[in-house]
Amino acid sequence: MTAPRISILLPCYNSALHLQETLDSLSAQSFTDFECIAINDGSSDTTLARLNAHAAQDPRFKIISRENRGLIATLNEGIAAAQGEWIARMDADDIAHPQRLEKQLAVLQASGADVCGVGVRFIGGRDGLWLPPTTDAALKAALLFNPPFAHPGVMARTTLLKQHGYDPTAQHAEDYALWCTLARAGAIFTAVAEPLLDYRIHPGQITQTRRDDLAATARRVRTDYAQAFLPADWSEAEKRFFALHASPETTLDFEQWFDFTEALLKLATRDPATKPAFATVWLDALVRTQSVNSRYWTQFSRLCSALPVPVEEQGKLTRQRSRVVMGDFFYGLLKLLRGRR
Repeated sequence: MTAPRISILLPCYNSALHLQETLDSLSAQSFTDFECIAINDGSSDTTLARLNAHAAQDPRFKIISRENRGLIATLNEGIAAAQGEWIARMDADDIAHPQRLEKQLAVLQASGADVCGVGVRFIGGRDGLWLPPTTDAALKAALLFNPPFAHPGVMARTTLLKQHGYDPTAQHAEDYALWCTLARAGAIFTAVAEPLLDYRIHPGQITQTRRDDLAATARRVRTDYAQAFLPADWSEAEKRFFALHASPETTLDFEQWFDFTEALLKLATRDPATKPAFATVWLDALVRTQSVNSRYWTQFSRLCSALPVPVEEQGKLTRQRSRVVMGDFFYGLLKLLRGRR
């Protein structure tokens, strides 16, 4: 029997609420030469029944069911079982647009890349778009901060994932750790900068305990990656400073924000291809900076020109411009007054 071109890896744990939408979106893909390895990770709801019913209608779906072992073990089990040349990730509450697989495969073939992300449209508890950079240089630079694309929208070479796999010690940040490992191993990255996945946000998606664990793991991954990726002529202290202040959990003051954004400008000057990776980073860093006022204006204007913010972030840019012009005290007062209307 000929192996399918793509293996879709679908971990499922108590996923019955939205699972049928997910399964239907996969069966409706314009690219049809795939298998879907759906692993029921010890669910206590009707997940398994829904999987079995769908597999009876679409034989491309292969169901594995056993006791709960957790996400990382489930993902690695799916990788081991995959027969396709490519593995496409999918979560059991998201929706793949009909041309997702087709467009990703076309980009991978045309570019010769090993890993391909997609843009996502948020649904459920949040709206908006998340569109990734598309070049290898920009995506690898983006890894200095966080994953540059959504985990359930990635397609990657099966041989590469079988060689490396997910790190059991990187719980709750397993995707970030894997992309950094693949980048350091020489994998080539690309992405489709259009929303090909509806990414569901819902209350309780990540508990506070898991959020803290994720942040701690991400800091470790980020620091290790920064040591390898940042220029060799940077000192160890400069690399540690960058990794610390790149963390979305770190609150900055004016000097820290200024020095951090200066480092972004230096990196962008060294390699202009990395600029898209920094276009929102400097703005997000300003959001987590305290005591913003008019003395930020010169650097703010410089960054707007050198690292222009993408259109989907223009609302955030407008709000931060108001903070800089008015200062945090008057900006906060204006927000309070508007909230009373």
